[in-house]
Amino acid sequence: MQDFDYMDEDVAYLLGLYDACIVGIGYRFSSGPLAVYSIPMVLKVMEGWGMDEEEAQEYFEYNTIGAWMGDGTPMFIYPFLEDTDA
Repeated sequence: MQDFDYMDEDVAYLLGLYDACIVGIGYRFSSGPLAVYSIPMVLKVMEGWGMDEEEAQEYFEYNTIGAWMGDGTPMFIYPFLEDTDA
């Protein structure tokens, strides 16, 4: 993964614990730029806190993907090709 050095005041980021999970900046017709995170990488971070897969998935769905941070709310994806260095 490349070093992440994109900063924009309109982009909402998750806590620094997830910096390694950022896979890019996304845009869509009605909004952008948006921080884009890899769901498998985010779940792996949560599992590193001692959660099992099911607990991590539940926590992610309720507390992470379910959070609205305004128009710059991050986007979460299942990448087709996961970075093997992560």
